[in-house]
Amino acid sequence: MKRISSQLPTYDSNYYTRLREYDMNEMYGKIGGQTRISKLRDDPMAASRSTRFQSEILRNERYGKNVESVRGTIATAEGDLRSAMDVLQRIRELGVQGANGTLDKTQMGYLGQEVDQLLGELLTVANTKDQNGNYLFAGTASRTTPFRLTMGRVAGGDGDKVVSVDYMGNIGRNAAEISEGAQVGINLPGNVAFWAEQQQIYSTVDGSQYRVQRDQSIRIDGTEIHLATGDTLSAVAAKINDASVPVRARIDPVAGSLVLETTVAHQIWAEDLGGGTVLQDLGILAPGGSHPPLNVAQSARVFGGSIFDMVIALRNALYEGSSEKVSTAGLRGLESSITNMAGVLGDIGARDNRLEATAKRLEYEKPVLVGFDSQERDLDMADAITQLKTLEYTQEAALSATARALNRPKLLDFLR
Repeated sequence: MKRISSQLPTYDSNYYTRLREYDMNEMYGKIGGQTRISKLRDDPMAASRSTRFQSEILRNERYGKNVESVRGTIATAEGDLRSAMDVLQRIRELGVQGANGTLDKTQMGYLGQEVDQLLGELLTVANTKDQNGNYLFAGTASRTTPFRLTMGRVAGGDGDKVVSVDYMGNIGRNAAEISEGAQVGINLPGNVAFWAEQQQIYSTVDGSQYRVQRDQSIRIDGTEIHLATGDTLSAVAAKINDASVPVRARIDPVAGSLVLETTVAHQIWAEDLGGGTVLQDLGILAPGGSHPPLNVAQSARVFGGSIFDMVIALRNALYEGSSEKVSTAGLRGLESSITNMAGVLGDIGARDNRLEATAKRLEYEKPVLVGFDSQERDLDMADAITQLKTLEYTQEAALSATARALNRPKLLDFLR
């Protein structure tokens, strides 16, 4: 014979009533949130996959914003460079007029005045800013004015003129991530975009007996090159050539000195690192720790200049009235400038084409990822409503049965 407490039916009815109320509340939450996973324990594997898909969706959106931002910056740079190309074409036309030998000195001076004004426009383009107030052509030194002007007197010209232009930015390139593990450059250093010729630096120091005194490093165009104790001039040149930089080193057979030459039109960016003095000892860099590109030794001979150097040379030749100088150095340098600018525009166009393709791919991937996530999380509303109604009917029936079962006889019932 088993003894049953008089409170046991009450406890049991309360327990199962609360349990059904909990199930109903869970179903209400799922229907309200339109998801079948309100807690991780509902479906751990689906929740894990959904979390991964949602992370990919967020990254997809971030990549899309990066692509949009980079394309805006590139479009600004491309527009400015196309404007610079138009200016160069006009300067070339003036140079051709000055080189035909039919103009007198006064007329050539007028051409020189127009070239000087166009030089000012080129400098304005080179020092332009993007939509965020950053200089487009200063490398990663985006708050530094990329090109510094030096004013002075020019024979044949009235008033102060621009006599030299120095690059004050750096060679760093900002990059934005546009896809998993893929980046694209945003900016373009000014000593690449506005350079005209391959640069050459000839040292005048005989290095035939030179030996590196201790282990140290140099940096060429942003790439570190490690040198060992006892390395000769030939070894130094070989290590520069083995590095992945657009600069080649060789030894002058006459002077026995080091020569650095770019393989594409840009300005060489050379540094001694960690207190080393290899490039200083070899006569490439000046002592004193100046920053590139203003650290080239005064004794070194430097060839190849910027677009501004070419335009200044042409302007000076026009002021001088020398059609011979205009037709030789002036126009030749201008042709190099136009060729390099066309290459820069081609590079920007290629980047924009890639970004356009990336934007289309991201636009296609987003709904696919959203669909995968929906398969894991979305709730079948018809099935959910059916389950909820079943729970409601069950709860009503249970409450009704409980009310009858708990309506037990009282002591007063027996005393009637």
